[in-house]
Amino acid sequence: MSKLLNDDQVSTYDRDGFVFPVRVMSEADAVSFGDRILAAEADGKLRARGGETKFYLRFPWVYELATRPEILDAVEDLIGPDIMLYHNSIWAKRGGGGHYVSWHQDNTYFGHYPCEVLSMWIALTPATVANGCMQFLPGTHRLGQLPLAGNDVNDANMLTSGQTVEFDPNSVDAVPIELQPGEASLHHAFLIHGSLPNRTEDLRMGMTLIFHPPHLRQAGDVRTSALLVRGEDRYGHFDRETPPVAEDDEATVEAYERAVMLYRSKVREMGNSTIERFEKGTANSS
Repeated sequence: MSKLLNDDQVSTYDRDGFVFPVRVMSEADAVSFGDRILAAEADGKLRARGGETKFYLRFPWVYELATRPEILDAVEDLIGPDIMLYHNSIWAKRGGGGHYVSWHQDNTYFGHYPCEVLSMWIALTPATVANGCMQFLPGTHRLGQLPLAGNDVNDANMLTSGQTVEFDPNSVDAVPIELQPGEASLHHAFLIHGSLPNRTEDLRMGMTLIFHPPHLRQAGDVRTSALLVRGEDRYGHFDRETPPVAEDDEATVEAYERAVMLYRSKVREMGNSTIERFEKGTANSS
């Protein structure tokens, strides 16, 4: 029996590779969380752009949101009761900058197999066609892992890798993923997706959470880590992460930095040599 999604939503995910909108928190909670993200950025503790990762291990308030029952219930409906959290990032696309996200598949630089990986994108502000919401190409998750057409690395592309998948996006009608704060979309890590520039003056911001079951493995030699957030890990394929104690706790910071190092080593091993290109400066897009 499903915990949050209905049968039609589960069938839609299987058929199209995504489902939306799914409400996982109130609008007020989402806006408040977004305000904390921006405050952490202003304090120099966080970059609100795609290069940041695994900060659910640094900030208890991020960990608490990422493990809300509503979020994990939706994930469980699609990948089962044993759930690991692998990666997260903030996407803060400011207006007027021409920033976009090229067509890509999330698993390109995760290397998980079999690819039973789910990406959840939670809106912290309204996400609309006008402000550059995501665009999904339905059914493309069934194509498996595709090669890259090249790396579109430039200041406007918000992907650190600039990855562009080898696929004609005009061959499939793209679906705009419009969301209100507190609503989420869930998509398969093979699904081809991207986003267009924000043509408004307002900030469009959301957070991505990447989940997978514990039995998956990874291509390559670098062993990474993940956080068990529900159920059991009977396999031990990933180093075990632990929840944060406090954002400035020495052991918390050390564990967070180690997890980030492993994640970036894996991403580089899988072909993203520009994973750190957003390290300098403040965020102005995503």
